[in-house]
Amino acid sequence: MDNPVRLPTRLFATQKKMDGYYAADMRYGDLSQHCLQQHFGLRDISTRINPFTYKDRDHSARVLFDEFRQLSDTFSFIGEYQLIIRKMINHMQYCYGEKFTDPLLDQALAGHSSMESSLGKIREAFTSNTDWQQGYFPRTGFEDLTLRISDSALPKFNNWMDRINGLTISVHDTSATHITLESLKINANDYKATVYYRIQDHFGLDDNDITHLLYRQFRIFRIWFVLQRWEGYGFRPFISEMSASKMLEGSRFDKI
Repeated sequence: MDNPVRLPTRLFATQKKMDGYYAADMRYGDLSQHCLQQHFGLRDISTRINPFTYKDRDHSARVLFDEFRQLSDTFSFIGEYQLIIRKMINHMQYCYGEKFTDPLLDQALAGHSSMESSLGKIREAFTSNTDWQQGYFPRTGFEDLTLRISDSALPKFNNWMDRINGLTISVHDTSATHITLESLKINANDYKATVYYRIQDHFGLDDNDITHLLYRQFRIFRIWFVLQRWEGYGFRPFISEMSASKMLEGSRFDKI
């Protein structure tokens, strides 16, 4: 007889690790004015000041952050999550790269439609691989469960509503995802499970972001890149982290 899975147990982890502070989009203060202007073509930065010639560096940074916040409203103007991006911009300005968390991000993740892809695969695996006669989930079914999750779309904020409620500009795609099975009860023909998601994203821009033909057209990204990457400023990007516990219920007779 195969052994049951011991709980809690990790069901899935992305290849990218948690706390990826050495990622390309986590660099800061590493580029010169010459590089920004000549290599990246960043000359039209702000409608208010020229950051490269303005004499008071601290004041110019405050002006750029104010413009950064104002421009973010274009991507975040409806719903309960619309102020998250302003919180994150403030965090970049004042918190020196500390990790960012917010209950609203956790709430947004827990209720987001993109969760359903991986959760659906987990349900399929429970229905297919549970030993219903013995009443447990065997370790032989673990590999199939992990493969099913790998074949799913992981949570991210990129639907049409996310693009106007602030979640796309705040998080968009994610960097690292861990999915853990915290509890599983099997009773006759039914099961109940608790699945925990821990997800991280990087609030920072890399070279590919600013050379992207679409993104570089928006002033908000040019300001963001200069605030983060110019050696004259070097404001630190940071990791945003969110989590959610999902309760699953199903039956051996569920359709797959």
